[in-house]
This record gives sequence, structure tokens and C-alpha cells, in this order.
Amino acid sequence: MRLLLLCSVLLLSSCATKSLTELVQAHPDYDVSQLKTFIWADPPVMLVGLLGDSGSSSLTHRAQAVGQAILTNRGYIDAGPHKPDMIVSVMVGAITQTAVSSHTVDRQGWSNRQVRWTQENEFLRGGVAVILTDPDTGKIMWQGSAIDRLKNNRKSAGQKIDTFGLLVEQLLPVSQ
Repeated sequence: MRLLLLCSVLLLSSCATKSLTELVQAHPDYDVSQLKTFIWADPPVMLVGLLGDSGSSSLTHRAQAVGQAILTNRGYIDAGPHKPDMIVSVMVGAITQTAVSSHTVDRQGWSNRQVRWTQENEFLRGGVAVILTDPDTGKIMWQGSAIDRLKNNRKSAGQKIDTFGLLVEQLLPVSQ
């Protein structure tokens, strides 16, 4: 439970930035490039933030498929029934953010006066994190995250997960 809370805070707190964010947190005692095999955590995908209550099975399956592709493309192998080198989980989250901006215009039109207004825009930020955990100690060995603004239409959701996945894949060391 502490692991879920810690990862959720890290993922969602990273969403406070204004642009695309890529974040890697690697435990200094582990070199994940020396590891070869993995199994999926139970559950393999965690939905946090606005997605936490959705329980969307299609989103969960898509996120796990993206995680599987990341690991396979970097040379990691599913351990099957054998003892794994690491346990893998994927976290997908989204939060609503509000941006407030103030504007001032001098000499507006014929009145030669100053005009001020405040504008408030609401948008979604979301991210994907791949978390590699030591099966013996439960310590997080490596976590890679990609966070960015999400569009409010549903058509781009799959594309964003794929885009985030490609970014995380580039962050993950190749298995030796």
C-alpha cells in the first residue's frame, strides 16, 4: 500500500509542470540492465487520480500491452513459472488542472483606458509510469515516467498511452 501511495504521489506531483516531463528514478543499489526476467505485479496496472475510480478494463489491458512492448523491445523476458529478476507494474494517472492568467491592455479602442481581465482554463494532465520492483525486498529498483497534457476528447487516449510508452521505453536501460 505504501508503494502505491508513493508512486501515485510521484506520478501526480510530476503533473504540476507545464510541458512534457520525463522522469527516471533509479535506485543506486541496482543496475536493471543486468536483469533479464520479469513477472507482472498483481494487479499489473494501477489507475490513479481521475482514472482511479473508472476501473476501465480496456485502458488496463492497453496499458499492460504497452508495458509488455516496452520490456520486450528492451530485451527483458517474461519469467513464466520461474523466479523473476523483477516485478513489473504500470501506473496510468490523470488529474484536472486549472491555469489562471491575467491580461492587461492599455489604450483599448477610443476610450484610452486600461482594460484587465482574468482567464481560467481547465485541462487534463496525465502520465504513464513503469515500475520495476525487487521481488525479494519490495524496493523500487527503477521507475520511468512520462507526463503531459491530455486532450479532452477520447480519440487521442490510445495515442497518448502509446506516446508515453515510447518515451518510457527510451528511458529504460537495455537488458544485457
